[in-house]
Amino acid sequence: MREKELSICIGIHHIATLIGISEGMYYLLAGRQRLWRSCIVFLLTAFQSWAGFKILADVQNGKSRLTDSCRNLEKIKGSRRQRRGILWGMTLSSALFKVLPVCLLGRT
Repeated sequence: MREKELSICIGIHHIATLIGISEGMYYLLAGRQRLWRSCIVFLLTAFQSWAGFKILADVQNGKSRLTDSCRNLEKIKGSRRQRRGILWGMTLSSALFKVLPVCLLGRT
């Protein structure tokens, strides 16, 4: 995979993490949802915050664990197009998972 494509996917993943954290904080501070929804939003926000701390640690160390994970796609036997499809599919599904559940649970 090209380095630029990998950087774009990692950037999308990091941006989705930051959006998930800020979205969860917004809905928790708004406090308009029921108790069980608030608990789930809190848990999702806590997990995203943990991911945010790992991103900050990676930036401080100058090494990306996500890059190492994406490099493992190179080991998959198949066409380059198939590996790119897997990379983009994983990126988009993780971005949706980071943003969509909090949005759906936060709205009343």
